[in-house]
Amino acid sequence: MYEQELKKCIEEESKYKFKSFSQKDAWDLGLELVAACSEMEGPLAVEIEINRIVVFRYFPEGTGRFHEMWLERKRNTVNTVNKSTLRVFYELQNASEDIENDWLLPKTDYADCGGAFPIRLIDGCLIGSIAVSGLPHLRDHYALISGIERYWEKYRS
Repeated sequence: MYEQELKKCIEEESKYKFKSFSQKDAWDLGLELVAACSEMEGPLAVEIEINRIVVFRYFPEGTGRFHEMWLERKRNTVNTVNKSTLRVFYELQNASEDIENDWLLPKTDYADCGGAFPIRLIDGCLIGSIAVSGLPHLRDHYALISGIERYWEKYRS
């Protein structure tokens, strides 16, 4: 069903791995995400977490607790399954599975929609997550990847 989309998610995860990632890197990436998100058609909350500590958060006008709850659910998904939330969405769709019934992850705590991405080191170690919330999930993922690409071009090229 979504084989091409799933393949693209896997390629994105493979491409965006870090040699190292510090709180300063989180700040720089966060600012690029905020800039990318400001170009979208609606407010997007942004969060970056390293080693289970939120080190960057931004809530523009029009976002609030509701978006914070979505960020938390998306972060939980990345931290539990070590994959982007859009990849999880496509894997579930392709297998005709449900995150709660088949993966035993309650929907009150986990999200199976786009908008969060793993922070992974080159050696494969997951050290955190990047998440956005505010738009329909495919556009959340697009905004997220746009911000990562901006950061990559500016700081990692």
